[in-house]
Amino acid sequence: MKTKSLINSVLGVGAFLLLGSFAPTIFAQSGTQEQATPPAASQQAPSAHEPGEGRFAGLNLTPDQTEQIKKIHESAKAKADAVMANTSLSDADKQAKVKHIRHVARRQTHRVLTPEQRQQLKANHSERRAQRSQSQS
Repeated sequence: MKTKSLINSVLGVGAFLLLGSFAPTIFAQSGTQEQATPPAASQQAPSAHEPGEGRFAGLNLTPDQTEQIKKIHESAKAKADAVMANTSLSDADKQAKVKHIRHVARRQTHRVLTPEQRQQLKANHSERRAQRSQSQS
């Protein structure tokens, strides 16, 4: 009698766990077909660092410069993403490669700028650095 009771208990718990693992997917699927807009996670977020904003603010970039800088940054991001997805690399190797990619992208970006724009960028950087050090004090 005890064995039969134990088997029934084990089977009951197993059935409960099995049902519990499928319940979220069943309920999740029933509400998704009536959704008019996709979830926020699948929508592409606007870029936080558009050329001409942030560190390039006040440089009066031409449309051509803006496009070139955007391509440089997109290429660097794609390369960095590929490095981070490479499971054969150690974390230290990944960091070193991404650092190099960013360095190359920064050099390419500086080549797009005029000497006056480079000087303004350097001044903006120094100003931001000073503001940061004051706010941390």
